[in-house]
Amino acid sequence: MRLWVLGIGLAIVLLSCKEEKDRSISINKILVIGNSITIHPPDPSIGRNANWGMAASEADQDYFSLLKDNLQSYFPDLEMIRENVYPFERQFETIDFEQYSHLREFEAEVIIIRLGENIKDAELSNWNLAESIQDFAFYLGTTNTKFIIATTFWPSPNVNEQLRHVASQNHWEFVDISAFGSNPANMAIGQFEDNAVASHPNDQGMLAISKAFSTKILAIEL
Repeated sequence: MRLWVLGIGLAIVLLSCKEEKDRSISINKILVIGNSITIHPPDPSIGRNANWGMAASEADQDYFSLLKDNLQSYFPDLEMIRENVYPFERQFETIDFEQYSHLREFEAEVIIIRLGENIKDAELSNWNLAESIQDFAFYLGTTNTKFIIATTFWPSPNVNEQLRHVASQNHWEFVDISAFGSNPANMAIGQFEDNAVASHPNDQGMLAISKAFSTKILAIEL
């Protein structure tokens, strides 16, 4: 009986400590950079009239919005912004970072890097992508910014190798979402006539991505 009571008491203490730790963490600004999975403007040519993450059913169902809603329950004052940096994917070795100076001025405490699907293997050599991502991230962040980088949604081993490398070299948080894109149930197949759009994460896929990032963010120490 005494051991049982002692166990309950210990559990209460541990829970209290966890809650106290959660309250001590404060995140005020998060920047998410990505591609069409993060946000894509309307494009009637592909049957799309929305302005959110492709191919979520509604604005509040893409991974960014789901993640923001969840994190704001922990951090009510959180500002969270996103940008499609597709040009970086296509010109990562030569792009002028200054076109993203407005993101730098945001002074994010956490930057989520969620891209890579538009990069072809032929464009990779040595660690050129990893180095460019590192330079871009340091340009956008401050000396105190925490970085979180994820794999691609669709299978892309060579790109993901570079994403893992830059994370390892800089001790960034790493999120592997590659398994989500290997499951057709996480794609909007049959929901759009355009196959490229339909291969994007559906609401289930978006939810899975948001949960993966949420778990990682709530575990980091600022």
